[in-house]
Amino acid sequence: MNFKKAMAGILAAGTVLSLTACSSGNNSSTTSSTNSNSSTASNSSAADNSSTPAADNSTASGEALTLKVLTHRTDRIEDGSLAEMTKAFEEANNCKVEYQGFTDYANDVSTMMSTTDYGDVLMIPDTVKIKDLANFFEPLGTLDELKDTYYWADKKMYDNTVYGIAHLGSVAGGICYNKRIWKEAGITELPTSPEEFIADLKLIKDNTNAIPYYTNYADASWTLVQWASLVNSASGSSTYENDILTSKRDLFVKGDAYYEVYKMMFDVFSDPTLHEEDPMTTDWEGCKAAINEGKIATMVMGSWAVSQFQEAGDHPEDIGYMPAPFSKDGKQYAESAPDYCMGVNKNRSDDIKELGKKYITWFVGESGFAQKEGSICALKGSALPDYLTDFADCELFITEAAPEGLVGVWDAINNDSEVGTWQGDADNFKIKMAEAAFAGEGEDAFNKIVDDINQKWNTTRDANEDLAAYLEANG
Repeated sequence: MNFKKAMAGILAAGTVLSLTACSSGNNSSTTSSTNSNSSTASNSSAADNSSTPAADNSTASGEALTLKVLTHRTDRIEDGSLAEMTKAFEEANNCKVEYQGFTDYANDVSTMMSTTDYGDVLMIPDTVKIKDLANFFEPLGTLDELKDTYYWADKKMYDNTVYGIAHLGSVAGGICYNKRIWKEAGITELPTSPEEFIADLKLIKDNTNAIPYYTNYADASWTLVQWASLVNSASGSSTYENDILTSKRDLFVKGDAYYEVYKMMFDVFSDPTLHEEDPMTTDWEGCKAAINEGKIATMVMGSWAVSQFQEAGDHPEDIGYMPAPFSKDGKQYAESAPDYCMGVNKNRSDDIKELGKKYITWFVGESGFAQKEGSICALKGSALPDYLTDFADCELFITEAAPEGLVGVWDAINNDSEVGTWQGDADNFKIKMAEAAFAGEGEDAFNKIVDDINQKWNTTRDANEDLAAYLEANG
């Protein structure tokens, strides 16, 4: 199936579904954090020309409700675009929206969730186990009700109940690059293997003044996690992680996706001529302008970063997005995947929960945020961004949901083992690999880390009762 057919399947038209809930109650409380950025979207924009009257979302005293929204998009708080965009929602619903941003979102918000005071609407951290969603979040509807309206409706679903909707999506398994620099290096075809990718970085080193690869290591709590987005695409399979569970094979197997992706990362990081001089002093905000200007050639980032790199300087046309350099049987694959999913704090009053659901529906389907970010809108039938030209020959797929009996099992093993494939805490294997590579410790160090990961994973997997029950029931 070619790219156009794949995208046609992904972009099948859907009907907007309104999320509703009962109403009563009082206002929500607010939270604060020393390392967060806050912004209140004001209610001062010009009146809507629509004939539809604004919804009455005021308290018994007549004061407009305030909705606290927690977000990782500190950049869109700081540039004022979130507040400006949200004026339309505030007017339509007679409310105020206050954004609170976190630079270390997953860790900070996970800590806040040890209390009941973690905002009203928030991006659901991946540290929350699938089976625990109902302990923290309000149901948004059943999967049967939402699957024809939204992509990835099963991402934050348990027992057929959906607790989060993706605020936007992206094509995973890609790498951001400066097209001009790659061309000036003499590269005429994009790489399809790790060996070709590293050879191309060496050409950039030899033939240009750009940093071939920028590690972003100083922000390793999340930047190294970007490499995890390459894994499913590298596998070429929509059931890759389910297959690992049901076959009970190691997580890291030479020649398989987890091993090959992180071995490529290790090899790039091990060669000091291929990346910045001091990885400990990288600058995420500064690198945006640098790749736009051609000072940086390449970064592993999700497609969500394309628009940020394009906006950071005078050369947006130079920013490209290439498929990850992995092939299966001569074919490249790419996974279409959701970013953070938005959920509603179940501990809030009914009127705040109702307003929160309306906000999610509006944000995903009407705000235009995903389109402005150059991302895939989770509302089915929305237009695709135009930066996917380099994926024309890729097979694009959406990862299949876990079958009944395996829902939440991967997530539980991943968290209980502390392997954390999508996490970036200080003890995570990605950081250990990066540090060993920078120190020049060689392939033996990489293999030792891999062996430790497999041991932790397998011990936890073998103790998982749900997996054991599924395997017994399904042969």
